[in-house]
Amino acid sequence: MAYYSGSAVDMTALRQALIDACVTEGWAWNAGSEVLSKDAMFLRLQIVSGYLTLLGRTSATAGDMPNVVRIGQLGTQPLVWPLSYEIFVFNGEVYLVANYNVDFYQWCAFGLSTVDGLPGSGMWVGATVGSGVNPTGGPIYIMGGAGGDPGDNSTSGALFWATVTGSGGGRNGFVHSDLDAQGWWLGQYLTDYPVGIAPIVPLIGLLPNAWNSEAVLLPIRSYKKRPELKVSLITDLEHARYTRVDNYEPSEIITIGSDRWKVYPWYRKNTTTRNGGSGIAHTGTFGWAIRYEGP
Repeated sequence: MAYYSGSAVDMTALRQALIDACVTEGWAWNAGSEVLSKDAMFLRLQIVSGYLTLLGRTSATAGDMPNVVRIGQLGTQPLVWPLSYEIFVFNGEVYLVANYNVDFYQWCAFGLSTVDGLPGSGMWVGATVGSGVNPTGGPIYIMGGAGGDPGDNSTSGALFWATVTGSGGGRNGFVHSDLDAQGWWLGQYLTDYPVGIAPIVPLIGLLPNAWNSEAVLLPIRSYKKRPELKVSLITDLEHARYTRVDNYEPSEIITIGSDRWKVYPWYRKNTTTRNGGSGIAHTGTFGWAIRYEGP
């Protein structure tokens, strides 16, 4: 794993930092098509209307995700420059976390699924904001057992958390499993509600541990809805986990066994309304941890 950190004065600098980190670790960058690539992963990385947009592909020029995912203004809160960033580059997974205006965080991530037997490329892509999230009002809808948006006005802000999405513009994560010959879809049709966080809802609700106030790290997984009300596991992230951040400071390093992890809120920590809600500008104490092998 390679770890990079620094500050960026604008979105162009943030994108370049991500490109530079990936290229240093074996990715290829095509400046003409604005595509990062490695093995079966192809990612178009553009700046559009002030947002950093990510579009997964199955080749350099084709097989696009249904929608882009983005980092940028969320609700009435714009990004504040300069911001600080951290980039984690593993062999098959990449994570970027940006911190601005003291306690706001956004992220983007992409990688290759470790699940065997997928007919598709296995690439997955996510970011804080979907393609159609309306930058007004309370932009976050996240709770212990739900998240997303029935329209395009909010986002869960968390990777593979959403259980409710409307036209797809609020969806902030995709996987190219190509199960049932359905490409990047997570359901049986494009706007089908995804499985999201549902399988581990009881565990999320038990955190943090009442015995020692620590929060267990839980797997970040995504699923594909199949015919006859079945589901298939299509992503199981190797280097990131769900957790609760009630008793952790953002960017705190925790040690579990021989592994170290950096802990972050998904968007903004709020211990008063720890279980989130809809139409809000924070993510309660829902958060995540990324494996850390830095200094």
